[in-house]
Amino acid sequence: MKVTVAHLYKKLEELDRDVVELKKLTDRLATDREYSPILKETFLSEMTKLEDQKSEILGLRVEKATATSKPGKSNAAVMAQTPNEKTKLEPQVLEEPKKPERPVRKY
Repeated sequence: MKVTVAHLYKKLEELDRDVVELKKLTDRLATDREYSPILKETFLSEMTKLEDQKSEILGLRVEKATATSKPGKSNAAVMAQTPNEKTKLEPQVLEEPKKPERPVRKY
């Protein structure tokens, strides 16, 4: 799988933000409600999944391709590859449609 480091960094920030929000929600749950243990378990499960995704991203092997990268764009040509992949990486700049920034709610 070919992705740029910038995309991975943005994804890591998103994962961290989601974990913080789930932690806040977990802390705000009323303990005297019937649904509280179920919600807490669900939130903790989701936080674990997000942390697993984060550790998977941090475990990727990074290769810097310089052969066909544009001057001044060396960061865009950095690719990540899982350790199990045996294929050679080719530099490729991936462009995603820009997503509107979501406001972060503070509780």
